[in-house]
Amino acid sequence: MKRLAFVLAVAACGNDSNSPAIDAPPASDLDAPAPDGPGMFTLTSPMLTEGAAFALDNTCAGVDVSPQFDWVSPPAGTMSFAMTLIDKTINFRHSVIYDIPATATGLPADVDKAYEPADVPGAHQTASWRGAQVRGYAGPCPQQIHTYEFALHALDVAALPGATMQTNLQQAIALIEQHSIGKATLTGTHAPP
Repeated sequence: MKRLAFVLAVAACGNDSNSPAIDAPPASDLDAPAPDGPGMFTLTSPMLTEGAAFALDNTCAGVDVSPQFDWVSPPAGTMSFAMTLIDKTINFRHSVIYDIPATATGLPADVDKAYEPADVPGAHQTASWRGAQVRGYAGPCPQQIHTYEFALHALDVAALPGATMQTNLQQAIALIEQHSIGKATLTGTHAPP
């Protein structure tokens, strides 16, 4: 009897012309994975958890080496990857590595600071924000707390078109954004020690 009264009360509320209609989500929405569930393009690192502070070794106050990264479930049609590091607090570009082969599932720690890093065959790196003498990773170095974003782009090209050893950081990022078909991010924070 109580159940019948509840059902009638709910039905009566639905008949109020001022009440918005409540529709059940389509079955396809129910079957979709959660944003952080399996099948999503995801970037992780054993050296940095989402939103946490950078390890000292990955900053200019330490030895300034790149963290290790792993990724899963890139979008269909991925032909290569590119990784950027941007200071989101001031929208400042730090470094980029691109032409990472589509077969890669991660990057090792301490990627060689060279145009063609031997430990990531096929990949290329521009000079970092520190200038031509430092290619590849150049980590956080702020005077106050900043937030940084690693963005792994899945690209629709095997190699960035027109990119050469002379391509600078901004030019490479512009090309990456033109050819990105998916992006996975990982953020971290850093403040002076």
